[in-house]
Amino acid sequence: MAGGFGTRLRPLTCNIPKPMVPVVNKPMMEHIIDLLKSHGIADLVATLFYQPEIIIGHFGDGSAFGVKLQYRKTEADLGTAGSVKNAGDFLDQRFLIISGDVLTDFDLTRAIRFHQERKSKATVLLTRVANPLQFGVILTRDDGRITRFLEKPSWGEVFSDTINTGIYILEPDVLDMVPQGEEFDFSRNLFPAMLDAEMPLFGYVSEGYWRDIGNLHEYQDAHFDVLRSVVKVRIAGKKTGKVFAGDGTRIETDDKNVAGTVIVGRNSRIHSGAILANSVIGDDCEILPGAVISNSIIWSGSQIGSRAELSYDVIGSKSIIGDRTTIAENVFISDQCVVGKKSQLLSNIKLWPEKVVEEGAIVTRSLVWEDQWQRELFKNSTVTGISNIEMNPEFAAKLGAAFGAYVGAGSTVVASRDADNVSRMINRALMCGLMSAGVHCNDLRATSIPIVRHELKSGKEKGGIHVR
Repeated sequence: MAGGFGTRLRPLTCNIPKPMVPVVNKPMMEHIIDLLKSHGIADLVATLFYQPEIIIGHFGDGSAFGVKLQYRKTEADLGTAGSVKNAGDFLDQRFLIISGDVLTDFDLTRAIRFHQERKSKATVLLTRVANPLQFGVILTRDDGRITRFLEKPSWGEVFSDTINTGIYILEPDVLDMVPQGEEFDFSRNLFPAMLDAEMPLFGYVSEGYWRDIGNLHEYQDAHFDVLRSVVKVRIAGKKTGKVFAGDGTRIETDDKNVAGTVIVGRNSRIHSGAILANSVIGDDCEILPGAVISNSIIWSGSQIGSRAELSYDVIGSKSIIGDRTTIAENVFISDQCVVGKKSQLLSNIKLWPEKVVEEGAIVTRSLVWEDQWQRELFKNSTVTGISNIEMNPEFAAKLGAAFGAYVGAGSTVVASRDADNVSRMINRALMCGLMSAGVHCNDLRATSIPIVRHELKSGKEKGGIHVR
């Protein structure tokens, strides 16, 4: 199943579907294909929905990956079971369903053997987790027969620590219970119906690693698990000391500058003096002298400037990080962004694709719709921006509070605007910020700038603002 949008992985998934997001320089779905192939499962069909052409373009007919791969596309979101039903013409014998966006090393062969021994119609692969709240909880008898399902319970409803991993083994006649062309889900619709009909439905508790890469922090943790060898995946490249390096890659920095495990893709260059620790660097990347990269993931085609510092960050493909830039923890930068020299990006922010940060700028919040983060707020005594995007009420309230702190509590400020509705909105937000700093507002409402200047000459106010 490879139809996911990857909404919670944005901005990393703005340009690619979730199954194509790289984990240690290979798309998630490619790791799944490696796992299936290692257990003798090589006849595959992928159900697609969001940006299918990217997945098809990468995998083709599967021959380059040692499998035979077909595709089934849907025009609507039919749910997990509905999308599999769409591939029903292919599924004429026992089959296994697995998501293209999980990371796992489960022993699928043992799970299939369990399914056969129990003569099960459907077997759900389970795993034990400490916090089951975000998953479907399943209760089984001693022989593995499923007795109860509960989707995403509260703590008061948790009756088991075994959860549904989304990996299923099914007999083909089970698909007859799934309506064609309708939204239908395995855990919410099909499996409860099988329970009601008292059909053989079993759960197999799998040993091994499993992680649903559902959000940005799970994405980071999956990489750290690979670097610590917690999960068994095939890592491309030749290992020399602490570094896995792909073909054509040049590692010029000293061994003493490398800590933990570092994975570097093909045709990349790590310059002399660069310091790397527990990080993954993609194909065609360049890490300039003196750069410090710790616990970070850098996608293909990106450049990290001299003496730049990154810690616990993710940098998208074809992005440029300028010299002496400092990027704090948990910053996620999407594709083709440019961060100017000596900039600072504070923690927990996101940059959507193709954003530009000016040299020396300090970025304090995420850049979603704006094209650019400027170093200076005031230019020619004005603050300008696109209405309701760069210049929104939240920003105006902060600006008003800052101005209010500058003139001091108890002062009076005159405010005015033109007749536009956006100006009215921003003017009120500015006054809210001013009042939060203890400043009185003399609101002239829709007034021309000369009248505001004339009012200020009286000396009663400490300053004035006009919004247009």
